[in-house]
Amino acid sequence: METVENTLFPIRMGMHIVLGLLAFLVFGLQFIRYRKSHHLVLAIALPCTLLPYLSSSMSFFYGIGVAEFAALILSLILSVTVDKNKNPDTQETKQEEKTS
Repeated sequence: METVENTLFPIRMGMHIVLGLLAFLVFGLQFIRYRKSHHLVLAIALPCTLLPYLSSSMSFFYGIGVAEFAALILSLILSVTVDKNKNPDTQETKQEEKTS
């Protein structure tokens, strides 16, 4: 059974954790603000890059890679199809017009 080496990631573990949490916060806040589904997918998928630290199995590592790739493709598809109709500028403009 092969194991995951620390040299597979181009950055240190500490920096990887910080970037994963930062991605979760940024995309989580974007989802709360704009309610676009691709932000939710990214808020979940990007911190999942930290999962290979939990197991030393190469099959688990590659499985996470395939899942991450699928999540990025799903995010792209959602942003082009479902979320294309959700324009944040028109929502803010409508709210401003109601208050005027």
